[in-house]
Amino acid sequence: MAEIENHDRRARRLGRIGLLAGAALLAGAAGQARAAPPTIAFVPKLIGIPYFSAMKQGLDQAGKKFGAHIIYQGPTTASVSGQAEIVQSLINKHVAAVGVSANSPTALEALAKQAKAQHILFYSSDSQVNGPDVALRVQQTSNRGLAYAVMDQLAKAIGGKGDVAFVSGGPTATNLNAWIALMKQRLAAKYPGIKLVSIQYAGEDINKATQVTGQLLSAYPHLKGIVGINSTAVPGAAQAVLRAGLSGKVAVTGITDPNSIRPFIMNGTVKSVVLWNPISLGYLTGWGIMQELQHKPFHKENTVPGLKQKVRYFAKTRTLLLGKPLVIDKSNVSLNF
Repeated sequence: MAEIENHDRRARRLGRIGLLAGAALLAGAAGQARAAPPTIAFVPKLIGIPYFSAMKQGLDQAGKKFGAHIIYQGPTTASVSGQAEIVQSLINKHVAAVGVSANSPTALEALAKQAKAQHILFYSSDSQVNGPDVALRVQQTSNRGLAYAVMDQLAKAIGGKGDVAFVSGGPTATNLNAWIALMKQRLAAKYPGIKLVSIQYAGEDINKATQVTGQLLSAYPHLKGIVGINSTAVPGAAQAVLRAGLSGKVAVTGITDPNSIRPFIMNGTVKSVVLWNPISLGYLTGWGIMQELQHKPFHKENTVPGLKQKVRYFAKTRTLLLGKPLVIDKSNVSLNF
């Protein structure tokens, strides 16, 4: 009898030890899960310019708030092939999500399909990728709203008439070409006195934009305005106008950030430019990808913790829209992004 009781006590003691060990293993597994947040990778058009550095800042903020590890890696020049190589390497690392600000709307479609086949979420932000395998697109503002706002600022600066030229980035960039098409539409519909005489391309390079604008000023001596279509073109164009002694005679406007254009707004070469907050764009991107990874549905209007404005979602194109464009002038050029 005593042997049976001793055996029972030993069995109960071993059972308790087994339960404790099992609980410890479960706790350890849970701790490991918490210690391994999903990896979200973002590949900008190129690294080393203020605009994409601001987007990275927002992505990092979202990663910290919503529990994601952020990888930010891109080519040093706005290269379609360079971007594709980096995306391929990130797919090979089996990150949870990989996305781009596209240098081409079509060049990455095959990689989006490959990512999806490997259960990796593929997305685009800032400049979009075509095709059915893009799980989410995050857009700054409506293309029409942005393009029209830039043309309205141009018309205001030159009195609604005169010859103008555009300086853009890469000739295949999705967002830039969409904006150019809508800018032409706005000129034709509302400002028939403004004539677009040339569109030139300077990549994502301020010095090249300065060079290209200098050539435009020589080729078209009666030019009244220059529009920079990307963030490096506007300060480059402004520098060329300043060097030529044409500040106040040739208007410069376009799409860029306050940090890049501040000196030219303060010296009067530029009256206004148009943008959005790229930090908020990066932050919204991080939030949106985490929603997707956690299988949380979007609503037509979304409240995003950390953003003041409501964010609209368009299910047909799988697009989150940050909000309205922002006109930047002397009154608010102190904004730091």
